[in-house]
Amino acid sequence: FFFSHCGQELGPNLWEYDLERCVDFGHSFSKIIEMQCTDGIMHGEAVNVDGFFCCILSWRRGLLTREELERVFLCMKSIGLPTIHTLCQPDTLWRGVEDAIEHRHGQQRIPLVRGIGHSVIVNDITREEIVQAVGDLESIHQ
Repeated sequence: FFFSHCGQELGPNLWEYDLERCVDFGHSFSKIIEMQCTDGIMHGEAVNVDGFFCCILSWRRGLLTREELERVFLCMKSIGLPTIHTLCQPDTLWRGVEDAIEHRHGQQRIPLVRGIGHSVIVNDITREEIVQAVGDLESIHQ
């Protein structure tokens, strides 16, 4: 399903005229984490941390149930993927939003999860929302 959907979404968009793409899931905050990381996080690990953070944002917005969030968390943990990093701090993650705006033609265009298997693109994430989601991320990992 994923590769079929990627092909449908990216194939006719080779020049990236349409920047509202669910395949960007995991690529809004991960770039900043990778660039600032000094302990050698791999790209896929940073993407997973980003993806889980976006799941928390989705849960905070009522797009994902607590049960679905926990299911995603347990799945990621069970296969050894990281779901948090020391760089998951409000200032760092807000830079990810700013970077997204810069590289996505002035819009955030951040893919969030709307139930497992569906997505929605948002352009209205606030700094306060990032702060609250970081608090939730830390709580989940205690």
